[in-house]
Amino acid sequence: MVSISVVVPSYRRTKDLIQCLKGLDQQKIPPLEVIVVYRSSDEITENAVKKWMESPAPYVKKATVVSMPGMLAAMKAGSCAAEGEVIAFTDDDAVPRPEWIERLAVCYQNPLVGGAGGRDIQPGIKSSGPDTQVGILTWYGKLIGNHHIGSGAARNVDVLKGVNMSFRSDLLQLPEGLKGSGAQVHIEVHICLRIRKLGFKLIYDPRIEVDHYPAPRFDADQRNKIVPEAVVNAAHNLQYGILNQRGNFIRTPMRLLYASLVGDRSVPGLARFSFALLRKEKAIVRSFVPAQKGLWKGLVRYMKSGSPKEAREV
Repeated sequence: MVSISVVVPSYRRTKDLIQCLKGLDQQKIPPLEVIVVYRSSDEITENAVKKWMESPAPYVKKATVVSMPGMLAAMKAGSCAAEGEVIAFTDDDAVPRPEWIERLAVCYQNPLVGGAGGRDIQPGIKSSGPDTQVGILTWYGKLIGNHHIGSGAARNVDVLKGVNMSFRSDLLQLPEGLKGSGAQVHIEVHICLRIRKLGFKLIYDPRIEVDHYPAPRFDADQRNKIVPEAVVNAAHNLQYGILNQRGNFIRTPMRLLYASLVGDRSVPGLARFSFALLRKEKAIVRSFVPAQKGLWKGLVRYMKSGSPKEAREV
């Protein structure tokens, strides 16, 4: 069985963090180590982590401090401290169920599997039918999530969700320069599409479960609230991630057409904006201009960076 390091970035959510760590204490098969990453300015988390470090556990406990804000800096610090063959990530507002580590490890019995993850169960949200698509990037550039409602058998996907994902440590490469000072939305898109492009599989198994209690964020990217800056950042990160790892002479123009002319709730294009006007969906209407601005910024960055070479996918 592979050795698994768990990285938990945390910022000013000590009650949630304590519950997360209790979930890791109750794993049927313990991880190799658990690494909590917190900011140097976050005294309340520092105190909670010091207390956690004093109690015994069937795994190695580590704490890593970062000075830079943002999820990306925390994930990098945690990954650098990890010694496992697999690095698993979860959020401080999630509680892994007892079989989490065990079921992650099973996926890596196949050497072609580069990453694995599962469902984040959220209060009041039921699972969907087994035919619901999860974690798929369509040929025309639409990203389908649905990780929180997936059911049925384990299946190959293109993207896992940050709250419940893991990767072989020798394949993990975190992106550079994403927009945002806190959550830095769509980090996982960059990580996952790169591993897929290298020719490895990503497995989504709905039985790999964490209970997710989405907590407030302490940056521009607020849950259930439209902040133009956060919309720009998210759209940029998504656009650049998709184009940088999946762009070619067919996929790039299709992605650009879909994003600008169609879009979805979080990053609306012209059609979704028009539909929102008719239905008086104020949040989506307010998102349209900053979303398009972010998409344009993502395209410009992709063009400046140069189109990456093609790679085989399995």
